[in-house]
Amino acid sequence: MHVLPQIIFTWRVVKNPMTTPLSLVSLTLIEVADPSINLYSSISGLLSILASDLSRARKVYEIENIRNQVVNGTEPFPENQQSLANGISVEFKNVSFQYPGRDRCALRNVSFKIEAGQLCVVVGVNGSGKSTILNLISRIYDPTVGTILIDGRDIKTLKLADLRAAMSILFQDYSQFPLSVRENIGLGNPALAHEDDKVREAARLGGAEDFIDELPNGFDTYLDRLVDDYYGDLPEGTTTLFGHPVESSPRNTVDGVHITGSPDLQISWGQVQRLAISRTMMRSLISETEYFAGMLLFDEPSASLDPTAEHDLFERLRKLRGNKTMIFSTHRFGNLTQYADLILYIDETVQEEGTHDELMKKGGEYARIWNLQAKPFNGQIPRP
Repeated sequence: MHVLPQIIFTWRVVKNPMTTPLSLVSLTLIEVADPSINLYSSISGLLSILASDLSRARKVYEIENIRNQVVNGTEPFPENQQSLANGISVEFKNVSFQYPGRDRCALRNVSFKIEAGQLCVVVGVNGSGKSTILNLISRIYDPTVGTILIDGRDIKTLKLADLRAAMSILFQDYSQFPLSVRENIGLGNPALAHEDDKVREAARLGGAEDFIDELPNGFDTYLDRLVDDYYGDLPEGTTTLFGHPVESSPRNTVDGVHITGSPDLQISWGQVQRLAISRTMMRSLISETEYFAGMLLFDEPSASLDPTAEHDLFERLRKLRGNKTMIFSTHRFGNLTQYADLILYIDETVQEEGTHDELMKKGGEYARIWNLQAKPFNGQIPRP
């Protein structure tokens, strides 16, 4: 208890220094209490950080406790895993959908059928409902009205885990994780993430292999490391730890503690998208214990790619497809549409459907937009 006055004085100095009387006694007390003041300030700062972190953690639990509106089905899918090799059929029957909190429908009375193994391209302007179709196929949401059939079975009756395991999806809001390039790609199929040849093959299919090989540590290069790793008492001569390089130079050592990790590596959005595509491609690879996905979904896969990279990507995907069902959403009418088995022109509902040649002969909205996008390449726009 003999230190209680000093504790109270320290608290007053930190909280309201202007009220501390200036005298020889107070100066002496401040000098004596200096370590306590510094300790109090440090603890106060740590408690503030802890409170902020706990608040963020609370939000995570709140999100986790939100009731899932998508009810899990009970039927396994597919009945025969070998059938995935021949693709998956999808049929929409009078489907309408309205996002929660929105005043208007994103889709209205949509009906179409994509046969197993077909290449389907969903085109339309921004906000027309292209991405919504992919969200419904993957059961991120359920239709407000109507029915979706997967291989002739009501999608709501299928087990969610089975359904999503049978497809690979690249959404527009893809992520870049603060991990190595290898781990970023391997997350697409953790069962194969330890196989270097599979990760490299996925990178090749996603168009990322060349730029990865030019990175400082290739596939082991870290992206956007949020923290450094701190290790003490490392044996002299240690060069790697948990598979990552450790530098023992003075600039990487503070008070005998080694700091590992390289500075953040900034890559372009086009390269980030290639990594995301490569991650999606991991689900298309075959292993001895796992069948590949029977359906690949791509939401604006070339939005951040230059024309050459876009052309190369689509060429690789067409060759990779085999008998898989592939569905793309895009607002670009160039590369893929000419090879599609089915094109759906969407604007809340299916305005037009058919092959590229059929829709061009029809001379509707699809043909108008395709010709509009093709004009600069046909020399029909005069130079200023």
